[in-house]
Amino acid sequence: MNRLISPVDEEWETGDATASAISGWEQTTGYALPADYRVFLIAYNGGRPYPNMFRHSALAVDEGSDNPTEHFVDPFYARNRVVGWSHELGNRLPAGFLAIGADPGLIEIVLSLRAEDFGATYSWVRNWSSWGSAENSYLCPQASSFSAFIATLFDDDEKNGYDYWYTPRREKLKRTQHPGFGLTVEISLPVPRPSERFQKASETVR
Repeated sequence: MNRLISPVDEEWETGDATASAISGWEQTTGYALPADYRVFLIAYNGGRPYPNMFRHSALAVDEGSDNPTEHFVDPFYARNRVVGWSHELGNRLPAGFLAIGADPGLIEIVLSLRAEDFGATYSWVRNWSSWGSAENSYLCPQASSFSAFIATLFDDDEKNGYDYWYTPRREKLKRTQHPGFGLTVEISLPVPRPSERFQKASETVR
């Protein structure tokens, strides 16, 4: 299947400026982005993908509610939003994670920079409690890497995902890649040892 993506904003912003900003953020924080996610940011700087649907399983389910539930990725954040929003979430977000996207509601797509699951993606319900509290202690596993998560995105039989994604502007600005947004990379990067957690990052990536 061809996978489509349209920009987060009114035009594409990619290339050398994005790569330079990412490198500056990595040098400041002591983190390194997973290779596949770095390739994605440099190529697209976030975006609105199609197919765009994923499933989130709740830890505690209200009686009569579906589990898992289906959601749209909308959007994958641009680099400034990734850094700024992850910083703003503060101790609500698990340490060693970046918020890299969301659905239209309260679910965030988060990416691990921890040594034990480096590059893995999860869905997480955003709330106001500190991470580790009774109200905020659950990550729903999605995939072992960002590119693997991309590969799991789907549309349903009714094409609700396409109907949600399509606008004339997105159709005009879309880019097509096959397969997986060109994220098949074979780059071996050492898992970094974090120094500081995102305090300086919002000042570094502009």
